[in-house]
Amino acid sequence: MLFLRDRLFLALFLVIFAVAPSWAQIGAVQDPGLAGSTQLPGSSPQNGPDLKHAGTGMIMGSVRTLDDKPVANARVEVSSLAAGQRMMTAYTSADGSFMVAGLPTGDYDVRAESGVLETSARVQVGDGQIWLNMRVPNSATQERGGSGPTVSVQQLRVPEKAASFLAKAHQAMDKRKLDDAANYVSKALASYPEYAQALTLRAVLEMQQGKYDQAAADANHAIQDDPNYGTGYLVMGAILNCQKKFKDALRPLERAELLLPNAWQGYFESSKALLQLERFQQALQQSNKALAINDAATPPELHLLKGYAYIGLRAYGAAVTELEQYISKLPNGPDATHVRSDLEKIRPLAAAVVR
Repeated sequence: MLFLRDRLFLALFLVIFAVAPSWAQIGAVQDPGLAGSTQLPGSSPQNGPDLKHAGTGMIMGSVRTLDDKPVANARVEVSSLAAGQRMMTAYTSADGSFMVAGLPTGDYDVRAESGVLETSARVQVGDGQIWLNMRVPNSATQERGGSGPTVSVQQLRVPEKAASFLAKAHQAMDKRKLDDAANYVSKALASYPEYAQALTLRAVLEMQQGKYDQAAADANHAIQDDPNYGTGYLVMGAILNCQKKFKDALRPLERAELLLPNAWQGYFESSKALLQLERFQQALQQSNKALAINDAATPPELHLLKGYAYIGLRAYGAAVTELEQYISKLPNGPDATHVRSDLEKIRPLAAAVVR
């Protein structure tokens, strides 16, 4: 079997977390749904927008009950009034917040649903951000004094000062100012040492420095402080992948998938672990799940994962297709030379099957 480049796969999570704003923001507002936009699985120019021409508009907002309680994991659908089609979907985080980005200028219908509760609003999007606060009726359980959609106890205890420092840390991450991000994370944890989101972000920064033992300790601390914070499990799985503890990585990643079913990064990480364990069919399935969620902005490395999974399954024709897609998207990538070499080795095998 061809050599799989550990260096590439161990670095991918760090790159994705550091440079993708929607992913970096998960640590601040995400749990249990993905507080960002995703293309709907199976969408196409016929039943959705041509995202090659996506705009720069963004809707940021929150979904709350009439008595001001956050509604977690509510489904938010954004439809273009001009196209008359559902365009994007997002899920609210534990504090009721959501974000949908990449919208062209125009008028949109925004609908939020949580069980039988729903609300809608019409907004006009231009370049930049607009803010939208949506209210749904109190659930019957809430009217009886029971518990409705709530944030975790841990998040309710986070002081405003600590949350402000963490927000600045994520802004620094978006700008790739990792030293500044680390400084703000330290301040957030000084204000509130049991801050799961801050501990998770510090773990990511420690991964970037190769301090895997420290990163694992912080991720584990985050999980202990807030067992319902899905990103903590996802980061723990990524750390274990970096430590080449692939079998151990699958357990937290399975938990992450339950808490973050719409976060493609969890399927991406589990696919890497399964590939290294030579469970090629399962690795391929996880990569396909990630692609279904994130098809609008497919990371080239997903094609690389699929390519090597196909090689393991001896489906060389499909492997050639996937690896060529990787090369077309990252022709000068750090592993492009190795991938081209591997392509030359499997092309004759693919041609032999065709004959």
